[in-house]
Amino acid sequence: MSTTPAESPGAVGVFSGGRYRLGEGPLWDPRSGTLHWVDIVAGEVLSRGEDAGDARVTRVGADVGCLGLTADPHVLVAALRTGWHLLDLRTGHLRPLADPEPDRPSCRFNDGAVDPAGRFWSGTLDDDGAADGRLYVLDVLDGSDASYRTADEGYRCANGIDWSPDGRWMYVVDSGRDRVHRYPFDVATGTLGAREILADTGALDGVPDGLRVDAAGDIWCAFWDGAHVTRFAPDGTVRERVDLPVLRPTSIAFGGPDLRTMYVTSASRGLTAEQLARWPLSGAVLRRTAAVPGLPAHHFGAA
Repeated sequence: MSTTPAESPGAVGVFSGGRYRLGEGPLWDPRSGTLHWVDIVAGEVLSRGEDAGDARVTRVGADVGCLGLTADPHVLVAALRTGWHLLDLRTGHLRPLADPEPDRPSCRFNDGAVDPAGRFWSGTLDDDGAADGRLYVLDVLDGSDASYRTADEGYRCANGIDWSPDGRWMYVVDSGRDRVHRYPFDVATGTLGAREILADTGALDGVPDGLRVDAAGDIWCAFWDGAHVTRFAPDGTVRERVDLPVLRPTSIAFGGPDLRTMYVTSASRGLTAEQLARWPLSGAVLRRTAAVPGLPAHHFGAA
């Protein structure tokens, strides 16, 4: 089930109507006009053109939390429970890069994004909800060899990651604490300053999940169990709430030819039969036309 791109400005339509269990990590590639996203617990990477039919499914055999573009439009960097890999969408082949947590089987990667210098930042969570999540950064040396470091820790659920348009601020969600954090950020070195609370979302409906920054510098965040995406100003104040026909929206990407199409992934996992009857689009990928365009995704420095 899908609609054409002709929804009126601000209206919410359906881009992909599959009932994905834990749809997450939408990522737009303007080179091919393709939206990629994941179903984390199904171990699937989904890909669909703006006007194409059903999504193409690439099965990776493990929980897959997030994706990043590379110089090759057929290859993505993917954060799996088994570590970071380069995924060739043509063949499904996974090339391992590094695994930062082989000794922590109860932890997995959740959300992530590539910074303006080409590093892949990824957060983890503990399946049991312990405050043991970490924020990692994956670098690439000599065009192929990967190295990584722990940038911060103590997250209950490290989630949505993005940067201000000028690269001076990095935003990271801790869903387990109902907070959107920010760090002063040095693009040249990938160094973080002290973590600050940008927004405490405890008074808002739902739990903050994935986020994306638009070209004006506002921060859009999806709210799990809140049925909305909310736009925050760079100082953390709420500017706008957009209600959605899914209870568990998970993350956001800007795409389309002018980056004015907002794609929103969602989840059906854990919903009761009554909730699914009330929210029949749960698990679908939605879209709406945004008044302000987004920013293009950066490329990971490998491949």
